[in-house]
Amino acid sequence: MNVLSFSYCFPNETNPNWGIFVFQRLKALSKFIDLQVCSPVPWFPFLVPGGKIVHGNWKGLEISRPRFFYTPKIFKNNDARFYARGILPWVKKLCRTWQPDILDAHFIWPDGVGVSLIAKDLGVPYVITLRGKLFECMKKPSQVRQCAEALKGASAVISVSSGLAEAAIELGADPARIRVIPNGVDAENFNIKDKKACRKFLGLPEDKKILVTVAHLGHRKGHHEVIRAIAGLAEDVCLVLVGGPAQGGTHETIMAEAEKSGVKKRVILAGPQPYDRVARYFSAADASVLASYREGCPNAVLESLACGTPVVATDVGAVRDILPVPGAGYIVPRKQVEPLKEGIKKVLSTKWNPESVLENSRVRSWEQVAYEVQMVFKEVVGE
Repeated sequence: MNVLSFSYCFPNETNPNWGIFVFQRLKALSKFIDLQVCSPVPWFPFLVPGGKIVHGNWKGLEISRPRFFYTPKIFKNNDARFYARGILPWVKKLCRTWQPDILDAHFIWPDGVGVSLIAKDLGVPYVITLRGKLFECMKKPSQVRQCAEALKGASAVISVSSGLAEAAIELGADPARIRVIPNGVDAENFNIKDKKACRKFLGLPEDKKILVTVAHLGHRKGHHEVIRAIAGLAEDVCLVLVGGPAQGGTHETIMAEAEKSGVKKRVILAGPQPYDRVARYFSAADASVLASYREGCPNAVLESLACGTPVVATDVGAVRDILPVPGAGYIVPRKQVEPLKEGIKKVLSTKWNPESVLENSRVRSWEQVAYEVQMVFKEVVGE
């Protein structure tokens, strides 16, 4: 079976962790099928030089990065059309020597909608994986109409959460074609490690209660609520933020909130970290916190659980599907400081056994996830 996978969000030399969960699923999937990857790159004259196609290998996956026309901040409802128009010539050229049986789109926008247009032109079935982007599109009438059309035409829809699956059905997707398959975890990297050793390695205080949040610093990740929550907790509770600036959130905005809340000395900004160090931060923590306003299937939750570290997370995306309560943590409403504070207080006052947290969790390997995905593909092609 030949599968051509598309994802605008995919690791690159500049940002090796961007869309790493897409890479991990595709890498595991490549063991079952003949796979090629297309990660289109937005291009706008005067901002990004050239329009050439870049081919390469990313950690064992053959990947092509054709350009598509992209207008910053304006005409955003046309992104998917520009996406399809820009990369269709490259896809047609590929088909002369390698004919895909399925087009596999990650994210509904712009990938899913763009790929649906390409598939219609080629007469090839397509599959869309739904992640948190769908909820953002549902706020924009033109985009939601395009998303609905793409979902209706898909031969299968893979959703990383039950909530996203329900949203797809509301938009007209055939329930019989939807499969809920949450993300997996790289168990070779994310596993139980000695807490004291990790704190020493990372230079973190050994005498504090440490909360860790692994997420970019954008406002929708809920960092401001976490900072306000720890202001109401004991003085020995501190927060470590692992992630870089994004979507208007910077070190300065975070520390301004910390100073305003009177906890500036209790907030540690670790910045973006190499992938292999992120696991050490989870293992160094007493608990991890994810206070996001929206998510698809948050890998930060799965990776924390794989490290045996309990989680306090807001009730978004696949959190209810992947976080057992109270066996591995607590779920709280989003955008509410008081319930978040109480959830953190509960998790810090409980004595957790890392092995029990891992055993209670619903963490699966990427190989298990890939097997389920390829079974969906087999149904599509009639194998």
